[in-house]
Formats: sequence, C-alpha cells, structure tokens
Amino acid sequence: MAEIQSGGTHSPLPPQPQLFQLEPIDVAEPWQHELVECFISFSTLSAGKSQTELHETLQRKASESMHSHGELVNGLVYGILTVPAEGNTYLRHLNIVSRDGFAHAISRLKLLATAHRFARVRPEVRSQLFWLLSELVKVSAHGVDQVVLALTRQVRSGDVAQGNVKLCWLMVRFAQANYAWLSTFPVLVATTVYMLGRVALDHSRIPDLRAAECELAVQLLRERFHECCMIGRDLVRMLQDVARIPEFHDLWQDILQRPQSLSPLFAGIEQLLRTPTPPMFLANRITYEMESRLRFILENLPATSYSRNLMWFVQRYLSTPESESLFSDLIRYIIGVFHPSNAVLASNVVPRYVFLGGLLRFIRSPVVAANAKLALFYDWLFYDPKSDTIMNIEPGVLIIAQSVDKYTFMTASFIEFLAYESDAYSPELAPAIRGSIGLAMQDAVEKGVIPSIMPIYEHPRIEVDIRQNLYYLFPQLVPPVPEPAPSEASADYAEPAKNDDAMLLDSTDMLPPAAVNSELAPEPPKPAAELPLPIATPQPIRTVLVAPKTSIAFDPVSRMFQEEFGIVDTELAPEIPTDADNTDGISHTIAEGSALEDVVLVASAEPLPEISVEQALEDTSLWLFGSTLQTFVDSVAASEPDVKQIGRSVKEIVDMFAQSEASISAITRVLASIFSDSLDMEDVETNAELAAAGESSDGLEHDLLHYILTAAADYAHTTDMTNSTRRVLQLLVQLTEAKVDVGFRWLLHSVVNAGKPVQYARYVEQYAEGTLQAALVRDLGVLQEQFPGLFYAVLPQIYAAFPDAFPGCRGIVKSAIALIDQPQVYRLGALIARGQLQLFGHRQAAITAIIGMTLESDAFEQVCFWQLLNAEVGGDEARVAGIAHYLLLEKKLDPASNSEAATGLLTLLKASSPTPSLL
Repeated sequence: MAEIQSGGTHSPLPPQPQLFQLEPIDVAEPWQHELVECFISFSTLSAGKSQTELHETLQRKASESMHSHGELVNGLVYGILTVPAEGNTYLRHLNIVSRDGFAHAISRLKLLATAHRFARVRPEVRSQLFWLLSELVKVSAHGVDQVVLALTRQVRSGDVAQGNVKLCWLMVRFAQANYAWLSTFPVLVATTVYMLGRVALDHSRIPDLRAAECELAVQLLRERFHECCMIGRDLVRMLQDVARIPEFHDLWQDILQRPQSLSPLFAGIEQLLRTPTPPMFLANRITYEMESRLRFILENLPATSYSRNLMWFVQRYLSTPESESLFSDLIRYIIGVFHPSNAVLASNVVPRYVFLGGLLRFIRSPVVAANAKLALFYDWLFYDPKSDTIMNIEPGVLIIAQSVDKYTFMTASFIEFLAYESDAYSPELAPAIRGSIGLAMQDAVEKGVIPSIMPIYEHPRIEVDIRQNLYYLFPQLVPPVPEPAPSEASADYAEPAKNDDAMLLDSTDMLPPAAVNSELAPEPPKPAAELPLPIATPQPIRTVLVAPKTSIAFDPVSRMFQEEFGIVDTELAPEIPTDADNTDGISHTIAEGSALEDVVLVASAEPLPEISVEQALEDTSLWLFGSTLQTFVDSVAASEPDVKQIGRSVKEIVDMFAQSEASISAITRVLASIFSDSLDMEDVETNAELAAAGESSDGLEHDLLHYILTAAADYAHTTDMTNSTRRVLQLLVQLTEAKVDVGFRWLLHSVVNAGKPVQYARYVEQYAEGTLQAALVRDLGVLQEQFPGLFYAVLPQIYAAFPDAFPGCRGIVKSAIALIDQPQVYRLGALIARGQLQLFGHRQAAITAIIGMTLESDAFEQVCFWQLLNAEVGGDEARVAGIAHYLLLEKKLDPASNSEAATGLLTLLKASSPTPSLL
C-alpha cells in the first residue's frame, strides 16, 4: 500500500496525486489531494481486516453521515482509477457503500473529465475511467451520460498525438460496447456524431481508427437521424467535409436525394440549414483548456496587447499541419458561443472581429482559409432574425465595414465571397440564401452594429463590380449602380487580387437536379478564382503550384486591426512601398558611420495592372515562345500536374527569356496571373516542420516560385553582370511589384540554401533607389511575421552573409524582438556573446535611436530587448555611458513609467566600472 501512496507513510511530504503526469513545479488541484487523503484513510481503515469485517466496517462508516459516505466514495474512486489490479475489488466495495445511486462517485469522475489538464492524465487512469463508466452503465447509474459528454469534448480536433489517438479509440470502443445505452440519450447521440465527423478528418493515416469512427457515426446517423437533426446547419458543414470518405458517401446522397429514407420527419437539407446550431455543439470541438485560454484573451486583454497571447495560443494548439482543421472550429466557437457582455463590449478589451482578424493571419493553407471564411459567414447564408442571433453575424459585419478604408481589397473579397456563395453554395436555394444574406445585413444596420453600408458602397476605391455585388445582395440598403462611363473608372484603384482560399471542388454531386450543370444567374459578376463551396461531395484538393503568400499579405484585415491600435509597424509590409513609409534605421549606405535616414525600396517601373492569363498571353512580344508558354499554363492548371515536368518547363522558359528580347512586363503578367489564379502550396524552403523532421527535399513537391528562383539562380551567380543576368533579376523585381512575394523567398534561396549572398545583393541592385539594408528589413520582417521559428533559425546565416547591414538597424532589431520568447532570447544572446551576431553596433546615435524606439513597446518585449542589449553592450564603458546619458539626461527616464528600461540600465551600470564619464 505504501507503493500506491507514492513514497509511503514515512515520507515527510504528503503523497502526490497519481491521476496526472505532473512536473515537480505543477500544483495539483485541491480535489485531487482530497481524493488521495480519502484513499489513505480507506487503506488504513481496511488494513488487517477480513472481508466480512471490512464489509461491516464500510457499512457502518457509510451510514454515519453523508460526509463519511463521501470520504469513502472518494477513496474508492481514486483506488479504482490508480490501482487497476484492485479495480474489481474496489468496485465491489463501492457498490456496498453507495447510498446515492453513485451520484457522488460520478461527480468525482466529472471533475476528472472536465479537467483542463486532461491531456496529461496517466494512460492507466484513462483506461480505468472508461472501464468504470462501462460498469456504471451496467447498473444504470444516473449521470454517466454527462461524464461521457465531457469526455467527447476532450477529444482534440487536429491532434494526431498518441495520447489523443488512444482517447479516440477508447471513446469509439466505449460507444460500440454501450450502443443501446448511448442511443437513449439524444444529446449524447448528436454530440458523438458531431465529434466523430470532425475528428475523422484528422485520421487519414490511421485507417483502422477512421473506419471505426465513420462506421459508428453513420450507424448513429441512420438509426437516430431525428436526434442528430438538433445539431442544425453545422451538421451539413461537417458532412460536406467527410462526404468523400466512402463510409459517408451513400449517407450524403440519401440526405440530398432521399431525405425521408432517414426519417419520416426529415423534409430535406434545407430543414437542417434553417436550424441554427446550438452553442453546446460548437463548444464541443474546443477543449476546456482551450476555452479558458480563449476567454482570458477575449474577456481581459486590451486590443493593444493581445497579440502575444494569441501567438502563444497558436504555437500551443495550431502549430502542426494536422491542427489546421481546428481553425474553423475556433471561428465557429467565437462566432456562435462566445457572446461578450455589454460591459466587455463597452471596454477596451479586444473585440471579437479584431481577434478573428489576428487568427486568420496564421492560416497557411488555402483550403483551410476557404473553410475559415465559410465558418465566418456560415450563419449569414441562412439567417432568420426570428431564430438566429445578431451576435453570430456581428464579427463578419464589422470586418467588412472596418477594412474598407485601409484595406479595400479585404472588403471587396468578403463581398465577392458572399455574392458568389449566394448562388454557388446551393443553386436550388440561391434565392433564399440571397434573401437571408440581405436580412442579416439589414438586421445589423437596424440594431446598430453599423449605421449604414453606404460608406462602403460610396467609397472611392470600391469598384463598380463590387457595388453591383452590394446591390445584388442588399438592394434594400443601397441604390442601383448607374452604368459608369469608361472615363469614370477609378485610376488609382488596383483590382482586388484573386482570393487565395478558393476551393477546387467537383460540382457534379451538388443538389440534383438543378445543381448539376446548372447555369448561374448572369449577375452578380463572379471572381474567377473564387470557386464555390457547394453542398456537394468535395474532391481531394489537387496539387497547385504557386508561391506561399506572407501572413501580412494574406491577411491585411488583421494588420488593419492591429495598426488601428498601434500594434503593427508598417515598415515590415511585404509589398514594395510606393510612398515614404517609415523604415526605421535604413540608411542610404551600409557603413556604420552614415547618418540614419528613412529610405524605402522604390521599384524601377510602374506596378503592372492585373489581367487574366489569357489576356497576358496575347502580348505579341511573347510569340517567340511559340506554344511553350501556353503548354506551361495548361500544365499548371491541370487537375493533377506533373510537378517535375513543370519545373523543367519553367527552366526552359527562363532560359528563352534571358537570351531573347521578350518584354519583361509581358512575361511578368503571365506569371503573376498564374499566381493570382492559383492556390498556394507551402514550399519546403519555408516549411520549418519538414526541415526539423529531417526529410529530404528531393522527395518533396516544390511550388512554382521555387522553380522560377532555381532557374534564376543559374544566372544570378555568374561573375559578370551580363544582359541575361540583368533581365532575369529584373523579372524577379517586377514579380515583386506584382505582389508575388519574391523577396524573402529569394533571400532564403540564395543565402540559406545556396550559400551565395551575391545573388540576393544583385537582386536588390535592380531597384532604382534603396539599399541592401532596406531590402533586408523588408524581407526579414515578412519572414518573421510568417515563419517566426525559421526566422530565428536562419538569422545567424543571414548576418554572416551581410555583417555590415545588421548593426544599428532599427528595422532588424524590431523584427528580432517582435513576438520573441525566452528560449529565443537565450539563443540570440549566446550568438551575440560568441560574436556570431551583432545587432546594435558601436554608433551611439544608432543605439540610442533603437532604445527610444523600444520605450513604447510592451513590457515583455522591453525585457527581452534589454537582455539582448546587455549581451552585446555590457562591459563596454563608452557605450554604457552613452546609453546612461541618453536615458537619464536627454529622455529624463521615469522609472515609474519605464520600469523595464530603468532595470535594464541598472543592470548595464552594475556590470561597468565607475568612470568619470559615467559619474
């Protein structure tokens, strides 16, 4: 018994609970200690007694009071969970002492099932928990269904770790073994179906588990479809995702074509779509731990300081490729479950739409982006003011309205999405869907979410076709669009880029008969790249070859929200600035002695207008390519492109271009149009996960930009700047102007992969103005925003390639400390101490300018900054004296308002000997 009590009775410390795998610094909850103490008391009570004596003792003890009864139950439950070998014995004792139909025992199990640390439950405890639940089902104990409901929520979506897979197996086997009992609880049936459908997507590499999950879900749906209908419209969203799995295919067809074969009361899929999903189902896909973290941010943090907590949340729960399916569940939770109180709405706490904009920034896959957009606007498609709540559409309304001034593209993108989905989601229901979208916006205006949509409609940067979409969707809120004269078109408006998150789906399985080969209405105008997310059985997404967009370019909405509250530094924008944006610390020359000036990279030509691939190919200067370009375009657009063949075609095209007089603008238009019309596929160059796993790049598929850069590298590394080299580099520059993110990819390709920094330097030389330092600030900023882990990993290599560009550059320092964590602070500090990295240099003006920049940063960034500064400057009396003079005499540092800087300065002073200049 001493072994069970973790150290025995002779230990000076109380025994630690054995339910969770805790670290020494972790503190167990009081209820765990209570269970341990009760188990020790039970062990003492039962020591040395025969079965008859123990039986009488337990009966007498349980009858003394409810408190004594509770202590006995606590001890026995703990024993069953932690001592599997004695589980049957303790269960017999529990049957003897229970006086409340096992209510107290089940309450203890519910504490365990709802614990935030459930992922760290010991494997043997988890197995015993399901065994005990099965035994309680056999005796018809009341309340077991509530424990099982809690356990379904602990099955994490997007997690294929061994512990979560084991939990999925336990849930499936429990449900199979107790199927008759499960079928008597409608809410549990519906919740189990929704849980199984969502997690089955994650288990494509575990075929046995997926088959078991799908078989159970389909069985429940067919036999208990009426109960499952309570899930509402998110049941359709779930089934759309799994409809291509063979086990679900026939069921999906029955729902579409033979609804009454499932239930006499089921009138068709519109019945489900018109039913709002209850919050308990949306919350089920978010664990209790995730929910507590989300609510802490959304209920307590101001909009100016939530980004670090969001970054931590993403790194903890959304850092693996499998976890991307969780984005939609998180959005649905925030939309449909978390409805802030009036007090929170009136405070400076981060609004939901701001948080959602920040969350979208971390989505890399275009398929996930499409699903996330659908999750955001799903309730709009079937909105009914009588049954839906305005809080479910408020975030989408505010994202559309708030982005129109600074990021018109995002407003246009969302409006185009709604206009297209109004017809394409279900052609049979298109008029009803358009009516619901109009009702949603009208309700938002009437209830004061926004005063009007006329500011969007009348905005000078909103194109005519977007106004037509607005009128098409909201005819009761905006006037008809007059036919514009050609001269009235806005000259400074750039047509919104095609959406990256278009889904490529087979439409032949849509709602029959109207959905098959149906002709959509001639209006509104539809974006070419925005293909439908129909009520259909989705095909596997084909491999598409394009460059990965940066997070900033992909999600300008979140940047707008952050800039609105002073969070984002605009100098790190991925596109080439066209005005005098502030690029702190970028000087006209690389030398340390040069004056600090604001410099931007200015392109050598005007930005190219966006046109289609077909229009681009009509340029007469491209005739010399013959059919090569058209063949290349067709191969990229193929449903199953030959990646290696496309790589060879790109090499041939670049070679022909370099050695000819073909128009650079014309070939740029072709390539840029392909990028805008295609989906993203993250390349190995920026895939930190694959690199960390040690996978060979030879076996990986690259994207189109990779092959372009590889072909360009053959010319950029030559000793002489030939005409061919210059033409190829100018092609990369014009692709950058066309908003293809060449910069940071070319930096990685030339410096990190090829080890030839001269290639990157020559690329920068093609700009009319600007410096290598300016380019590094821009491209490192983009890299840090999109791939922070990779940024810190390659920073020493890039410094080694360009050591003169780093010291004293405010832009690079800002990227280095943005969203940094303590392990990275230690790593950078060690590199600085070894002389493998230098951030601050010896120019006093540069150092003090950097310090002044950080005084307004948040507390954690300032602490990290001063640790890095101490690693480089500590012990250098001249530089320390200059810093002290700047802070104490020039800035009149107030320790009360800048405690981090005061503490950092004190640390520097303590490490320096007193000198006349310091004194």
